[in-house]
Amino acid sequence: MDFRLRRDTQEWFRNISGQKPMETMFDQYYLCLMLGLASGRTSVPTKRCPDCSDLVDAFVSAYRPYQRLIIGLLVIAELGMYGLSVAEKDDVQRILLELVDPNTPSNLTDKGMEKLNEYASGGFDYLSESLESRPHHVEEFLRSYVRVLRGAVSENDRWQSDIKI
Repeated sequence: MDFRLRRDTQEWFRNISGQKPMETMFDQYYLCLMLGLASGRTSVPTKRCPDCSDLVDAFVSAYRPYQRLIIGLLVIAELGMYGLSVAEKDDVQRILLELVDPNTPSNLTDKGMEKLNEYASGGFDYLSESLESRPHHVEEFLRSYVRVLRGAVSENDRWQSDIKI
């Protein structure tokens, strides 16, 4: 399974796509993913989304150093969805086995990749609902994005005390 991005997401970002630091579609994916994980919001089962496009099957080189962190945030978000704590070792192990596979290019199972894509989709919904219009200037967008991300983190009890932006 691949990282997948909804076409409406690509359209929404089109005015700033290709500009530094928004040079690739994976950059768009990552920003949406972080909002989805921070807000705990998912949307559209991308496995069955006819209006999604495949990006890549592994983390692109710019994000490879952060791959474990991103996967860890996915695990934390999923634990939160089930109301579980990282202290509940058996449950953490079960979630890890469901989501993580070190023998795949992404280090994720199909379910893990699907969940990550659902968080990216939910993050896009959160972002597009939080801003009045799609971005036209990358600098202005990034300032607004940080504000929206801080809001998502402050509204999420699991992230509020542990993660600082």
